[in-house]
Amino acid sequence: MPLKKVVIKGHLKKLTLKPPSQPLVAAQPPPAEPSSQPSTPQPPTLSQAESQLLPPIEPVSSLPPAELQPPSSLLPLQIGSQSPSSQSKLMRRFRLQRVRLRDSGRLEGVELPLPPLKGAKMVRTFSGYLVFGDSVIRVYAEREGAWGPLQPLAEYKGTQEIFVKEIDGEVYISAGVDGRRSIVELPRQLIVERLAQRIAIEAGIPLSERNPQDSGQFQGWRVNLSLPQLTGGWHLSAVRVVKVEPFATEPLLLARLIALTASPNSLIFVGPPGSGKTTALIGVLRSAVNFWPRLRISIVEEESEVATQVRGLNIVSYFSFGDRNVTTNIRTTRRYDRPDLLVVGELRGEEVSSWFEAAGSGIPVLTTAHSRDLGDALKRLNTLIQAAGLQASVLDAVRVWVVCGKVVSSEGGVQRGVQAAYAVDVRGFVPVYKSGRYLPEEEFLNLLPPELQFAVNEVTESEEVYNFLKLKLCAEPSNVKFERMEPLIPEEVV
Repeated sequence: MPLKKVVIKGHLKKLTLKPPSQPLVAAQPPPAEPSSQPSTPQPPTLSQAESQLLPPIEPVSSLPPAELQPPSSLLPLQIGSQSPSSQSKLMRRFRLQRVRLRDSGRLEGVELPLPPLKGAKMVRTFSGYLVFGDSVIRVYAEREGAWGPLQPLAEYKGTQEIFVKEIDGEVYISAGVDGRRSIVELPRQLIVERLAQRIAIEAGIPLSERNPQDSGQFQGWRVNLSLPQLTGGWHLSAVRVVKVEPFATEPLLLARLIALTASPNSLIFVGPPGSGKTTALIGVLRSAVNFWPRLRISIVEEESEVATQVRGLNIVSYFSFGDRNVTTNIRTTRRYDRPDLLVVGELRGEEVSSWFEAAGSGIPVLTTAHSRDLGDALKRLNTLIQAAGLQASVLDAVRVWVVCGKVVSSEGGVQRGVQAAYAVDVRGFVPVYKSGRYLPEEEFLNLLPPELQFAVNEVTESEEVYNFLKLKLCAEPSNVKFERMEPLIPEEVV
């Protein structure tokens, strides 16, 4: 067959076409014929007027080395060979942009420019570092992790809580670090959907269209995830599960609450969300386990929270699963485990009747309930008891009320903990502790029965057990402010 000339981008090539039945094989080009045209194409010449309209050409020697050798994937398709002089002229005419390849790992997202922070300090973690500014924390991840760009923030021991929400494509992140809430900024875009899916898979949280919100334990965090159809956008909240000592500054209060628990009495910790109710309950429970390690304790919760921090050979835990709710678990553990102390994670609604039965049976019960203050707690619990068909008052079962509170300052500081503790008797709510003031020791001992249910060295006398607790907890009342406080009448509280 005759040869056919094909011109591609100014290059002259001669291809030999074979019949279709045979494979195509590039034929050897014939000897070059004499021609007046040069073999290498030259750039077009410009007139003096046209050359003045073009921008000045940067010399090759001033370009960075990385831009002199761009990736091969960015160069145009080349057929044939080019001389070094032609390549040099192409580089003068076309300045190629330097492309940064994105890692395929968990550091996904587009890099975002951020202005510098003034007066900031840096803290290094295993996977990166944190930069602390004025109410702003910047997170720079250098290693992959399950938390993606937030991995250094999750690793930092001072981080107590992380909140991530997505609204109309915008991502908002805040965190509680070292007792202060701050805005979190990232130099890299966070894809909340990938982060939530990754945590849900690794933590075994069953998110689906039928279950758009669920929670679980993940790497020492209590994580709650929500799908967009429930909250308008992906939502993630995480609270670190840490062993804290809520009564480190008030050991005498801890000794009094433990003595009231051994009376026996039912203690309920009330307050708004995030006020430290569960933390205070765990502090009392952990101390009771240390003093009486052979107590049989049953912990009944909707989700594992108390049981992850208080463990022992004589502690049994029940969680809600399928048809087994809190009410069923309370009645089961009372019937078969015969606990000396019962812990109900939180009172919400349907479990009130079974909890009320246990609290009135003589078993010490520790539990929590959401409320604004003491009066609101009384109203809510009485309403739940009456809704359960019980003709009774919550004061018939609960004798000790521990009120917790939370204060958030304008600078982002958060203070949470026990604000007051009351013991109920015929006079009303007797303040055992209130805002740093304590009921005198003689009056407090009058609130205890002569004999306690939990003995120390086979001694059950309340005064001796109470003195033992103060000695072990280093709760000497030398620097304590004692004050006689008037009881609160229930009608006035409500």
